[in-house]
Amino acid sequence: MKKLSFLIAIFFLSGCAKTFVKKPATFSLRFTPGQTADYTMKIERTITIKEGDSIRNYIMKYNLGLSETVSEVSSEFITLNLNITRASGAVTHNGKPFATEVFDRLKGHTITIRLTPGGDVVDIRGIEKLPTLQGSNAEFVADYEVFSLLYDYQHPGTFKPLDIYKKETKIGSKVYRYEGIDRSKSAKGSAYITFKGSFDVKDAGYIGTYAYKSFTKGSTSGYIYHLLDDGRPLEASEKFRLKDNYIFPGFSKLNKEIEVYTDVKVSQNINIGGVGHE
Repeated sequence: MKKLSFLIAIFFLSGCAKTFVKKPATFSLRFTPGQTADYTMKIERTITIKEGDSIRNYIMKYNLGLSETVSEVSSEFITLNLNITRASGAVTHNGKPFATEVFDRLKGHTITIRLTPGGDVVDIRGIEKLPTLQGSNAEFVADYEVFSLLYDYQHPGTFKPLDIYKKETKIGSKVYRYEGIDRSKSAKGSAYITFKGSFDVKDAGYIGTYAYKSFTKGSTSGYIYHLLDDGRPLEASEKFRLKDNYIFPGFSKLNKEIEVYTDVKVSQNINIGGVGHE
């Protein structure tokens, strides 16, 4: 309860510089099997690894084209396939080009996302096959969060301006606030939603023969423009920071810290079609 109160306080102290039509909006998940939508995603990620006195820095900047297809709508689940149609970018290691071929392997890959009718993301499959630089928990959580951005804010119902709702996820929690209707983004208007949240993931296992425990913590903030006439995001932006601490009991020299900072921007290409779309 204290964490939620703290997040709500931050919302009201930060204020909102934009001007909106202050009227209620009804959110719903309007997915029909066969529907399609296209998105563009821009990602900038900085990864810092500290092992003893050694520090390594990686910077990844890449663009993705995503084609969403609704494959299933039932009383229990909504299943969506996100196919990566375009992938390009660059990686540097301590300022020098590094592993640029990772983007070639992204093209054609499919991420499968499953939602409940209430808008909760219950499963994301395929991100474990995405190329990572270290294969760390922080990178996995970061990829999970990148693809969750399109969906995890969805919460069917009617909201008044400044109404707040909270969503628990597999990797943490977020508090969302509906700000009002913005008519500058689309002819029928879009709901503007802001959010803040936190990550907290624990793990344990083995690297080779060495047992480890890991603790991944972090924070996030961003905004979403939600299309009122469609139920999908028109535009979204998120910045988040994660820190992994790997602890090797009895082998402290192996302990390491991995920090991942990610800046994500998503836009819909206003190319929605398929079966059942009006």
